[in-house]
Amino acid sequence: MKQQIMRGGGLALAAGLAVGVGLAATPAYADEADPYKVLVVGQTLGYRHGHIPVTTQATIALGEANGFTVDVWDPAQPELSLASSPFTTAENLEQYATIVFASPVDGTNSQNPASPRLLDDTQLAALQGYIRNGGGYLGMHAATDAMHAVPWYSQLSGGSARFRNHPAQQNATMRVEDPGHPSTLDLPAEWNRFDEWYNFTTNPRKDVHVLITLDETTYNPGNGRMGADHPISWCQNFEGGRSWYEAAGHTDQSWADPVFLTHYLEGIKWTAGLTSGGGDCVSFREVRGVLANVGGDAAVTSAVSNGLDAAQGQADARNATGAVATLLQLEDVAAELGSADLDAKIDDLLVWQRNVARGAAPDDAEGIPLEVAVVDDPGALTLTVGSYGDAVGLTRVASPTDRWRYTGDLPEVTITDSRNASQAAGGGWAAAGQSSEFTAATATLTPDHLGWEPRLVGTRPGVTLGSPSVTKLDGGTGLASSSPLASAGNADRRGTATVSAGLVLDLPVAATEGDYSARVTLSLFPVD
Repeated sequence: MKQQIMRGGGLALAAGLAVGVGLAATPAYADEADPYKVLVVGQTLGYRHGHIPVTTQATIALGEANGFTVDVWDPAQPELSLASSPFTTAENLEQYATIVFASPVDGTNSQNPASPRLLDDTQLAALQGYIRNGGGYLGMHAATDAMHAVPWYSQLSGGSARFRNHPAQQNATMRVEDPGHPSTLDLPAEWNRFDEWYNFTTNPRKDVHVLITLDETTYNPGNGRMGADHPISWCQNFEGGRSWYEAAGHTDQSWADPVFLTHYLEGIKWTAGLTSGGGDCVSFREVRGVLANVGGDAAVTSAVSNGLDAAQGQADARNATGAVATLLQLEDVAAELGSADLDAKIDDLLVWQRNVARGAAPDDAEGIPLEVAVVDDPGALTLTVGSYGDAVGLTRVASPTDRWRYTGDLPEVTITDSRNASQAAGGGWAAAGQSSEFTAATATLTPDHLGWEPRLVGTRPGVTLGSPSVTKLDGGTGLASSSPLASAGNADRRGTATVSAGLVLDLPVAATEGDYSARVTLSLFPVD
């Protein structure tokens, strides 16, 4: 809170507007305060990628620096590998907080049933039980080039998206689609890298939470091109466990790049259950699964299902702003079913799509600072501000659906007119207010996004309130220009009048996150 200052005989107030975005808590599988174990699987039955030993060593080094130990299952690295496969039972795998599949190609992309699989039926059952009991899966690069004939594994690694082919290694631009996940928070929005870029058999977007896409206009994707929408990294909550995938990482240089290593480390930590946030890898598929188990009024359930379809259609078309508007409307409908789990997951969808739209609402602990500057006219015509406590509190409300809306109250303002007839010169008084721009380090919002509805506190005949000032998003000009708060003519001017105003701040859904501040100036002046 800024220090109070005196200006022109008046009083300047500063206050935080309390706003925030709630994140649903996610139970952790591992505790970062205690050592935990990670399993790296580098076993191959087909083509063997040269990065596997480098990835293994990088993971061991990250573990030494970040509090976890690493077991390795890769007979081609006998000095590091376990003596036998750990995929015996789900209970045996539960010693690991997460399992890294480091390009374990098995040669099954030919769909030849005679080709040996990376995991046989018993080993696959162990992995399934581990995931369903809350385990973590992290797939790197060619993790999507294994067990092609096992649909469950394809869904775990990425919504049935399988490795198809790749062009020659070259530079390309990775674009961070969701900057709010722990594994993408520190990445540049446009990430130019040299790597081996995969094309997939299908686009996984409908089933997963896309983190990063590949810009095919920045390289030659070859005959397997996927077009304008080419996901390259994604995550999901899957059958009780966590799954995270990154298709880059073919080159040895990747594993010496601090930015790439941080991205990978945060993927390990998220799949291990150590971190959450940014929508926590929610997907529309996941929310539909929650809805299917809720029950309740069939008409409401159908309306929620239809709303999810509409929101996903917008999200899949990469219209995140539209998806947010639809999900805001859906929140109120879904609340009628009384499911805290469903409500939390829809909140996660909102957080995710706001991040995609670069539209997360300001959630800094200091809120949005708002300063109210009071300017008075010296002498017997005065304007003072009553008790306002520690803050002018604005709170987000659920409607309307096309914006972030915050509402609150201006501190009470007392206008006192003790002028005699000569001093008043046959006139009355008027009070008005006007806002400056809302500015943050990252963006500016025009003052027409703030409006008010003047209110008279108590009974005071002869005082006329100003009209509501409608915000830009409702077709008005808000407080961009001086807006009347209250006025009185000569006959009714004497005495005191206490007025206030209900404030409305409308932020566009895609407003850039930041700590916005503005100054609302209240003016009192005599009128003829």
